[in-house]
Amino acid sequence: MTELSRRERKKNETREKIFSNAMQLFRLQGFSATSVEQITQQADVGKGTFYNYFPTKEAVIMEFSRRSWQNLANLGRHKPSIGTRQRLGTLLQDWAEFMTKDREIAWVTVRSREGADYDMSLHYGLLAILSVGQQNGEISREFDPAFLAESLEGMMIQHFIRWYVSGTGDLHQELNHALSVFLDGLSEKKWEA
Repeated sequence: MTELSRRERKKNETREKIFSNAMQLFRLQGFSATSVEQITQQADVGKGTFYNYFPTKEAVIMEFSRRSWQNLANLGRHKPSIGTRQRLGTLLQDWAEFMTKDREIAWVTVRSREGADYDMSLHYGLLAILSVGQQNGEISREFDPAFLAESLEGMMIQHFIRWYVSGTGDLHQELNHALSVFLDGLSEKKWEA
């Protein structure tokens, strides 16, 4: 049993070593300019070892995305003393900060949003906040919260893509405007009648 625990610990250390060295290189020289060979040299592991943990460079980015978005979603979810608008606003601003800070890495995460590796953390974070908003009467119960989460997430992604491709504008401000449009159309008062 001790041997298995030690083996698992060693596997986790190797995975983390590959991950952290890859992210360091991506940030230093860019995702496209970084090769798997460079990652394995810096991490001091064989190329086969890299592929045992990550099938592609994109898989490293998806791991980064998963970790980052889970943290962002958890931050937004665990603020019970503020209202739904503020909780969503905080989550969107934290997300915009993440997306603008690591612009190229964020682009890879958005491009890789399909398939089995697609990370649902952001969706689930939005879903949780919106569900609580419905329970508290801040958002209409007329709509399925999963539909609302998908809609808001789609708006966020679309604004990021436009911002990234155009190279202009303020993503933080755009997301604030998108959130206002989204929420003002969903206020409980509008659906009471």
